[in-house]
Amino acid sequence: MASQPLVVKPVAVVDTPTLTISEYFGHVASKDGTASFAMVEVKEASEAGFQAPQFQEHVICTEGSIELVYGDGARCRIAAGQGAFLPKGLRVKWTWPEAAKYTVVCLPAFSPEIVGSEAEESKAVDGEAKQKLKEMHAGAKVEAPKDAAAPAAGAEPTVFSPVPVVEAPGITITEHFGHVASKDGTCSLAVAVVKEACEEAFQAPGFDEFVICNEGSIEFVHGDDVRVRIKAGEGIFLPKNLRVKW
Repeated sequence: MASQPLVVKPVAVVDTPTLTISEYFGHVASKDGTASFAMVEVKEASEAGFQAPQFQEHVICTEGSIELVYGDGARCRIAAGQGAFLPKGLRVKWTWPEAAKYTVVCLPAFSPEIVGSEAEESKAVDGEAKQKLKEMHAGAKVEAPKDAAAPAAGAEPTVFSPVPVVEAPGITITEHFGHVASKDGTCSLAVAVVKEACEEAFQAPGFDEFVICNEGSIEFVHGDDVRVRIKAGEGIFLPKNLRVKW
């Protein structure tokens, strides 16, 4: 893990006529397996095969909708604006009733070796795309577990609605996962909207931060007035305890 801010650009790890997955952080984009952050665009109604990943997933749907099939055919629908938590080891099938956009975070980072895909054919990601994805992860050195962890009995996706945690004239922060929205401290995921040029005071958070800029730009000041700017479409990793000013 980097000890200084690390600026990243997204990498299209899957690009098919149906689905595009752009990874900002993970084994491919940032060469780190702590977590993976990706933005997904589904261009038409489709579905994937069943899988039982050896990582937990946090999903925020921004457009359209997602339907997850799990257990004995139970279904969980995520509408635009909602988030869903998928526990590690949950056998699940992703389906998209319509075009959709969403952000997905995997802890630990996604890898084909631990995604637990079944032999069932995926309509969204064909064999060629899966092979390219595997080649991209060749240097990650992630091994498939000999005994895959199963989720707790009765495990299922949990849907959460976002909670505004900061409402100020210059900025709003809406939390989708975290101590407030999902009552869990594993990680927090939030969307911030900055309404005008402004700045924060210096801080040195006791946690790592992964930031993706969707619009405009963000400038970070750290060290001896070192400045790092990211623009729309870029991401930055800020390591734990870094003294930084946004």
